[in-house]
Amino acid sequence: MKKLVLLILLLSANGFSNLYAQNRIVVNDNCRQAYGEILALRFGDAVRLIEKEKAENPENLYVPYLENYIDFLKVFISEDEELFDSINDISDERYDLLEELDKDNPYRKYFLGNMNLQSAVMRMKFHDYFYAALDINRAYRLLTNNKKAFPGFIPNDITLGVLHIMIGMVPDNYHWVLRLINMKGSVKQGRRELINALTTSDTNPAYSYLKNEILFFMGFVELNVEPGRQQLDTLYYQIAQADSNNLLLSYLQVNILMKTGRNDEAIRVFKRVNRMTGHYPFYYLDYLQGECHLRKLKTREAEPYYDIFLENFKGKNYIKDAWRKKAWIALLNGQISDYRYFMDKVTEQGNDDTGQDRDAEREAEENQIPEVDLIKARLLFDGGYYLRADSVLSLMNDTVLSEEEKVEKVYRKARIADETGDEDIAEYYYRQTIEEGKRLTRYFAGNSALKLGEMYETKGDTLKALDYYNLCLKLDFDEYEAGIHSKAKAGVKRLGD
Repeated sequence: MKKLVLLILLLSANGFSNLYAQNRIVVNDNCRQAYGEILALRFGDAVRLIEKEKAENPENLYVPYLENYIDFLKVFISEDEELFDSINDISDERYDLLEELDKDNPYRKYFLGNMNLQSAVMRMKFHDYFYAALDINRAYRLLTNNKKAFPGFIPNDITLGVLHIMIGMVPDNYHWVLRLINMKGSVKQGRRELINALTTSDTNPAYSYLKNEILFFMGFVELNVEPGRQQLDTLYYQIAQADSNNLLLSYLQVNILMKTGRNDEAIRVFKRVNRMTGHYPFYYLDYLQGECHLRKLKTREAEPYYDIFLENFKGKNYIKDAWRKKAWIALLNGQISDYRYFMDKVTEQGNDDTGQDRDAEREAEENQIPEVDLIKARLLFDGGYYLRADSVLSLMNDTVLSEEEKVEKVYRKARIADETGDEDIAEYYYRQTIEEGKRLTRYFAGNSALKLGEMYETKGDTLKALDYYNLCLKLDFDEYEAGIHSKAKAGVKRLGD
């Protein structure tokens, strides 16, 4: 769910049509170009355009909106709490300015709704969930009413599409909260709205500059809601035709490639990213670049990127996992004392909000040196190097493995067979993983049940698919449980309707 928060990091950047320009809102080349620079994270260039617009049109209220968007993105990307605290007063002033717009102006509720969403996202970064919920509720009301009043205002479809998808992903046991505050939405509805906006951006020149943003949102929907290789490939192709110097779109490209096991292609995208200049520092990309090199077992190339991330990133997320990856690098290089040193750092720094960080914390608390070949196989699999991963597993000596390590080995073989299209072998190993791992606290049995459910759903065998989805929900494990159970619940809901 948290990863989907990234879906609303651009909500305020939607371009607007001159059709609605009125009441001190002027959409001209300065503003459109500044919007494009903000979207690409070239904030310095955006500020120069904004200053030019201030001199030429000092009453244009599009300007404070763009300025607020820059501040929002800086906080979102850097996770710098001091920066967040420093912008609160100026953000309130901008909000008050925008409230002065005529109530019949479609920009008014659109601006105010998006600014509430910006505030909610920033608050969630720093665990201020109560006020974040209030902000989201206000945003929903403002944007829903704006949609009713101005149904042809395409930016509403983009914003509400994302919001409806988020509402649709709320777990069933929390739906009473949505009913209580009368918020409605579904993934299907949100996708339909985004597709409508994308189609309009292709057919209506007034909205053509919205296309990159819509693709960005649609990409994260597919990555986080219901990943499908065909849909991701289509989106990747469309993104590749867009601005190659856009850091956010490049970030999305990398995510798609890493999600689909195309590690070498992701590294090639990073070579282009590394040549980009003039962008706001995006240190999470350094973490991802370290991941790509490590998945190829290139420890010398990977470690400097983790170091850059750890030395410069001001947030808390992925810190534990970055230290854990440095520990793995030490282990792969035979440096046991360094492994222990870095794993101590895991317990001392960062938080455990993400699944990767919780997994790193678990490993640190267990205080056991993991089997090196299992780490190699896991990394190689994540990179899409399936034959190399299988070769590593085949050469392992089972007699020296613990019960948990034996289960993990079987699970890894199941995943490799699944990804390489050998369904019979995959099913065999998934079943074996469930039988031998169902009492363990690791996620292997739970995810095996989920994968078998997905496999049978694809084949059209509804009864068996439901059996495995329900089995997944019955299994109790510590790692990635929320995400795996959420997917299983979605499967039950799809097949039960």
